[in-house]
Amino acid sequence: MTEKIHDQRVVVVTGASTGIGRATALLLDELGFHVFAGIRKSEDGDPLGELSSERLEPLLLDVTDEEMVTAAVTRVKAVAPKGLYGLVNNAGLSLNGPLELVDVTAMRQLLDVNVLGVLSVTKAFLPLLRQGRGRIVNVSSGHGLLAIPDKSAYAASKFAVQAISDSLRVELLPFGVQVSSVVVGKVETEVLGKIEASRQKLLASAPPEKVNLYRPLLEYFDADVKDLPSIPAKQAAAVLARALTDTRPKRRYLVGPGARKMSILSHFPAGMRDQMLAKAIYGRVPRA
Repeated sequence: MTEKIHDQRVVVVTGASTGIGRATALLLDELGFHVFAGIRKSEDGDPLGELSSERLEPLLLDVTDEEMVTAAVTRVKAVAPKGLYGLVNNAGLSLNGPLELVDVTAMRQLLDVNVLGVLSVTKAFLPLLRQGRGRIVNVSSGHGLLAIPDKSAYAASKFAVQAISDSLRVELLPFGVQVSSVVVGKVETEVLGKIEASRQKLLASAPPEKVNLYRPLLEYFDADVKDLPSIPAKQAAAVLARALTDTRPKRRYLVGPGARKMSILSHFPAGMRDQMLAKAIYGRVPRA
């Protein structure tokens, strides 16, 4: 049995209905935390309740809904008289595709969740985090370290998460609030199926002549995603738990081979990276 070492410490995990967020909420519950598992729909709380102790409490929390964020803070404050120990900003969307083919409404929704959602939820919980001298853990991606073709909108959102983490790490230093980012690669979650469905929808809605313009790029990344090694959600959750419990948390944690690969490539000269990517996608370096 896992040792219960964190009784009475309260943490909030956003996006806990599925994937990394769900695995993290359940693991933190096993470790003895009082977990508020953020979910967008009340029915998503039942599966969590079946797999957890009474310490885990589903919390209705759509990170784009200011009223729900305010209500969530009120609920957490009622059971955290000593303040909040941890906030895990995990809720996020994925969006892939060449920019010319991607719907602008979908891009706005992506940025609303992945960027403004992180800012809004963090701002709302900061008084409790300051009171508890707590920790903020932001879930990022390898695409937040290196922007590549087919990921312009998504990379923009995850670069923003890295920027938020870097800024807040120093901004909140006087209050004893520590900030880490956890950079994940490909994880075995329901998101992979959603990415495939989203790709098919994108191709079906875009003009065929424009799809054909990007056919080499689309085919390359469709094959590349399938070939990338992945890790279980529980492995990512374990690193998130470390970020919350390490005596001296790192500024950044890398999870999985994909994240490590992107980190390494991000240090290559930009011109070299561009040529490597162009040759891999097109078989040559196209002339400008």
